Amino acid sequence: MMNNTCVIVPAAGSGVRMGGAIPKQFLNLAGRPILHHTLSALVKMPSLSMILLIVAEGYVAKTRQLVSQWRLGQPVTVAEVRVAAGGRERSDSVYNGLGMLPEECEWVMIHDAVRPFASPALIRAVWEGARATGACIAAVPSTDTVKLVRDGNVCQTLARDEVWLVQTPQVFRKQIVTAAYERAVSKGWKGTDDASFVERMGSPVSIVEGERTNIKVTSPEDLQWAEWYIATIESGRR
Repeated sequence: MMNNTCVIVPAAGSGVRMGGAIPKQFLNLAGRPILHHTLSALVKMPSLSMILLIVAEGYVAKTRQLVSQWRLGQPVTVAEVRVAAGGRERSDSVYNGLGMLPEECEWVMIHDAVRPFASPALIRAVWEGARATGACIAAVPSTDTVKLVRDGNVCQTLARDEVWLVQTPQVFRKQIVTAAYERAVSKGWKGTDDASFVERMGSPVSIVEGERTNIKVTSPEDLQWAEWYIATIESGRR
């Protein structure tokens, strides 16, 4: 059962790469904010106990309003959704969120606010992977050759069959990810990937293969693709 699992959704980013005036999670996608799509994807998994949205301080009220609007189309039994202010960096926001989780929470799922297409099958697979190992992430194998570059020069070509592109959701036993973040704060570690802190603690992190459609909407081109993808799905239902 997933009723001892809480979800942290970091949503405090400014969306610089999107180039807009508002954070990208609030942009419209097929007539609804991207955040609405992401919440709808998460609650397809039954028995999640809580979803915690961590947003920039100036967007707390706006996000609470959007959550209220989103709830109008959801069943009464949908997981509790809370909104709180985040920190300067993504890692700061997740750390803040970990401190707000209820004591009875045993598992922590972390999912990007702008990944609206994670399927129930993928979410469950990552959760089940974490149950077996304590920490599990979604990732897809690279289809391109990957090179390590420093100061504009190639210094190494990496073995493509060993390179995976990381996605979310990522799921961790609460004690593991909390200890990793506490160490990260004390040591001044920085990172955009939650699992990297767990790895630096020496804890194993397993992988399940993600989905190519589980994109992170970070650029105007991503948003155009997401619009096309939803339109394709809708046309297939007719």
